[in-house]
Order: sequence, then C-alpha cells, then structure tokens
Amino acid sequence: LAMNTCSSNRQQASAAGEIAAGLGRLCSIITFLFVAGCTTYGPERPGEKIYRDVLFATPGGHKLRMDLYVPKTAKPAPVVLWIFGGGWRFGSKGYHVNVRDLTTAGVAVASIQYRLSQDAVYPAQLEDCCAAAQWLRTNGSRYGIEARRMGASGESAGGQLAALLGAVEGKSRIRAVCALYPATDIIDLGRLYAKPGKLSLIDKLLGGPIEEKLDLAADASPIDHVSPSLPPFLIIHGERDRVVPLQQSERIFCVLAEAGVESQLMVVTDKDHWF
Repeated sequence: LAMNTCSSNRQQASAAGEIAAGLGRLCSIITFLFVAGCTTYGPERPGEKIYRDVLFATPGGHKLRMDLYVPKTAKPAPVVLWIFGGGWRFGSKGYHVNVRDLTTAGVAVASIQYRLSQDAVYPAQLEDCCAAAQWLRTNGSRYGIEARRMGASGESAGGQLAALLGAVEGKSRIRAVCALYPATDIIDLGRLYAKPGKLSLIDKLLGGPIEEKLDLAADASPIDHVSPSLPPFLIIHGERDRVVPLQQSERIFCVLAEAGVESQLMVVTDKDHWF
C-alpha cells in the first residue's frame, strides 16, 4: 500500500503488552542475526567484485570497515551506503544487507560498520556514517564507484541513521534515502520503551534515561531535521510492526510532504518488524 496522503488522526502509543512483545521479538531477531549473519558472506556473483573489510576511519582507535559490492560496469557505478540495524547495540556490516541485489542493476553497495552504543554514545554513530560517505567520495573511484551519485539506506536503527545522513548532508551529497521501518522520533520512541530503573536500547544510545537526554534525543530524531534541502525519501514499513510503530514513519512522511520534500511511504500489509 503506497501512502500519498497524510492522516491527522493516527493512534499513538501501543499497549504495554504489545511493547513487551515487541522487545521480545527484537531480542529473538538479534539472536537470529548473530546465528545467520555469516551467510551473507557468499562468493562473488557473475559481473561483480567484492572488496571486504576496507578500512575507512579509526575514531578513538576503533577500526571501522566497510564491504564494497561493485558491479563490473564500463563506467563507475552509483552507490548506496547501507547501514545495518540492531538497536544501535547489535549487528555488523555483514548482517541482513537488504540492498545486496542492487549490483545486478549496476548499482554498487557499501555496507558499513559504525560504533555501537557500548563503545560510544550518539552522535558517534552518525559521525561514522558521515565519515564513510566522505571516504567514498575521496576513494570510491579506485574501486569503480562514482560517489557523486550516492544514496543512503538502512533498516530500523540503520534507517534512522540513513535518514539523518540525508538530512545533515543534504540532497547535493546524498541523492536519495530509502529507510526501512526507521526510528524517526527518538523522544516518543524512548518514552514508549522507558522503564523505571532499567535502561532501554534508546537510553543506552543516548548515554542515560530519555528524560535526562531530551535535547540529544531531539538531535537524533530525523523528524526534527526535516527541511526543503532534504533528498527524496522512500520509507517502507510493516503494517503490524510491534518494535518500531508504523506511526514513526507516518509522521515523518507527513512532515516531509509539508516541507515539499519528494517522498513516498509504502506500508506493507501484514508484516511486522525486520520482514
């Protein structure tokens, strides 16, 4: 279902039981990714070259690497910078690379690592994404990549970072964003998951309880960075998502439309998170 209009009477927070179910589901998903993630490291496909573990930054001594999937084309290929999800605390550049098949259409994929929340709090994750984009602009041509035609994409936490990257870099540097079930309002989502005496994944991203980090949470919220300078957005979200509520995508879609940003929201029927 492609959404081209906004509705002002959306329901807001989920029931407490659904929140708990969503957290349990997220933990199961993360466990599955750790077990199955290595299967993404398949051999090169015909007409493709893979460059593994390319070092692009060393913030605070953390070695950050990317995997490049590059089609063998006559001219340098446009590239999508892919950002994995996992609650900003789990995952790796090799897990669940949803845009992996773009190489068959002549588009390169740069799947990047970023610092997780146990290593550094926000905005370190966004800084790492910006560093990866800049590295591609400086060095991409050596790998058959035309980084002046760069898009950003990611799922869940990675969708939040892809949206932020498009916002802070602007449409002259990030040509399009595709965000899959992204967290777009960190304040609302942080309050949804807040529990007394226990830090949620969002609290850990921010370095403390959400109510003590409201300014930082706003800075981490793509919805608070919308302006006419943003690139086109494609947002994809499951209708039955119990981890990141569909309202997170509906609201930013409306704000993008109000700002005159070309955008589309695709709601996928009967799908939960990480489909």
